[in-house]
Amino acid sequence: MGARLKKSDLKRNHYRRLSWYLWILPALAAFLAQHLLAGYPALVEQYHARGLFRWLSVPISWLTSLAPFSLTEAILLLGVPAVLILFVIWLVRLFRRPGKMARLARLMRGLAWTLSIAYLLFMLLHGLNYARLPVAESFGLPARERTADDLAETAAWLAKQTTILRARTQENGQGVFQLRSGVAETLKTAADGYAAASAEYPLLAGIHLQPKGVLLSHYWSYTGITGMYIPLLVESNINIDVPEYSMPETVLHEIAHTRGFAREDEAGFIAFLAGLAHPDADFAYSVLLDATIRCLNALYNADQDAYKATAALLDDAVWRDISAGNAYWKQFEGPVQEASTQVNNAYLQANLQQDGVRSYGRMIDLVLAWHEQQTGRGTLDASIACLASDKAGD
Repeated sequence: MGARLKKSDLKRNHYRRLSWYLWILPALAAFLAQHLLAGYPALVEQYHARGLFRWLSVPISWLTSLAPFSLTEAILLLGVPAVLILFVIWLVRLFRRPGKMARLARLMRGLAWTLSIAYLLFMLLHGLNYARLPVAESFGLPARERTADDLAETAAWLAKQTTILRARTQENGQGVFQLRSGVAETLKTAADGYAAASAEYPLLAGIHLQPKGVLLSHYWSYTGITGMYIPLLVESNINIDVPEYSMPETVLHEIAHTRGFAREDEAGFIAFLAGLAHPDADFAYSVLLDATIRCLNALYNADQDAYKATAALLDDAVWRDISAGNAYWKQFEGPVQEASTQVNNAYLQANLQQDGVRSYGRMIDLVLAWHEQQTGRGTLDASIACLASDKAGD
């Protein structure tokens, strides 16, 4: 009689055959969930952004925050080379042993399952949040068509407040803005702005996380990127080589992603709110200058006379900061930055942001709506007046 397979062996072979075909299911489920749920933002808001996402992200972020350094950078610098070395060793052993094709097939199957599950986790920790309710709706901001006059009015207010706060900041020997508390302390205290802003906007509440500065930030600048959120680690990575006036805004922007706000324009606006609420005037200056520059760029295309009048409201100190920023980024222009922009554009479009990198400009609409709301309430200058006081300049 011929040898027969045991029943346990038959089951094992059956599951192995299934694993060749089922690896696509996690990725397919994630892809379909994002695109189908895009039509039901209220559902995503209630059950995912405010529910499942927070249940998953909080313990992960707490765990990864225990490392005082960027885990992302460590993985790239140490983990990737280690994996490549192990892969080379595996290849050498593969060609010295029988059953080469079977071993290679098992590797490919394992890689396919790993990537599929990673994509599912990406969706749960970030991707699905692109389909949540717009911030304008969840924050009760007035939504309407904005005119050039609206833009000019808001830009003028922003420019005035930016100049007021610039007088309360410190500068280096070249007369350029310098963080009062230094880079490390800025990273450490950034979340204080969210704690303060959550009194008016409860959706901004969350655990205190400290973004991680990247050691090789200077080289990272060749990509034109100032910050990056890594969903699988729920970790914010910050370029700490950039001009210091822009750093607080970047830190607040990346924290917004860790709190479930995936869209770039909305993360920028939320950084704006958290910066204004922050007890350190450096943060308010950073977000105000960022918003002012964005509004001025839009105003230049809409009404050049209004642009000139508004730009004149910024004093020489502010213009020194802007010039220093332009000079810094000029040295990194080139093919690497262009390629990075293309990759970022493709990523945003793949995640329901059809405008790609242009979606950053829509942050202005949210600032205009906020300005109208605060003007109507008569509370527009309250927080700015507090930050511009003598206490803020200590």
